[in-house]
Amino acid sequence: MNFSEIKGQDKAVRNLRAILASGKIPSVFLLSGPDGVGKKLAAKIFIQAVLCSAPDKNQSPCELCPSCLAVQQGIHPDFKVVDLAYQANLREEELSKQRTLRVDTIRHLRSEMSMEPMMGGWKAALIVDAENLEIESSNALLKILEEPPRKTFWILLSSQDQALPKTILSRALKIPFAPIAPKLVAQILAQMGIESSSALKLCAGSVGKALEFSKRENWPGILTKSPLSAVQACEALPRDLPSCRREADLIFFSLSENLRWFYHQGKISFERFEKAARDISWLRAAVRSNADPRASVLLACLKAQEAGLKN
Repeated sequence: MNFSEIKGQDKAVRNLRAILASGKIPSVFLLSGPDGVGKKLAAKIFIQAVLCSAPDKNQSPCELCPSCLAVQQGIHPDFKVVDLAYQANLREEELSKQRTLRVDTIRHLRSEMSMEPMMGGWKAALIVDAENLEIESSNALLKILEEPPRKTFWILLSSQDQALPKTILSRALKIPFAPIAPKLVAQILAQMGIESSSALKLCAGSVGKALEFSKRENWPGILTKSPLSAVQACEALPRDLPSCRREADLIFFSLSENLRWFYHQGKISFERFEKAARDISWLRAAVRSNADPRASVLLACLKAQEAGLKN
């Protein structure tokens, strides 16, 4: 992995490289921006470069030293990726039972980060979707951020940084990631052999979203043809809760973006667009707060239909 793999985020990459060149690593970063625009990849490359024993002149990791190889294989003892899967493994529970990052997970991580590095360099923690932190978890994290152990740093990733406590935001070096230009998204998809005008229309500058939409034919029109199609969309949602929520979130996102496109094309009025988009946003937030995904998707599809989003 190297920084040249990150497309459309020149400013963020320049900032990360400048930090590496200075040799002064802040104790906590916040990489913020939409999902699917390169935040996680950039964070992993940055961490690999810090842990690397011989980064190149452009501050990218060498990809050959024992540390780089360990990061690439996901077995570096001084680098922890913290997400719901990490917590499920730690608690010996099913992934479907994980909804937020709990305080005991952060306390365990805090204990690990307080130990001496096993490979003699830095220790790093990457917290994915940091908005999943519970209030007590944030407080537990704050304790180690206030007095971080020597040669440790933390990177938080978030697409909803406004949901993070101000006490953490005030301590983090924020590096924003922007939506990727449509032409560049199209180029990236073309390099993968994917051509999808609907995916480009809906993705809002996210390569990750574009890839997801390219797998789904006739979206989101197929969701809003009739009340029956809304019911069918609900029945087609995955059975396990985490997958169901992810798919529901993608439906909310696609409906909102298609509403926006219809409005800009003059096919629906601003009043219809604004009311439906607000209602769908509320339903999306409700699912993230543990509301029933199926009922919320049904309502969202019906709201889009009411706004005139039928093709």
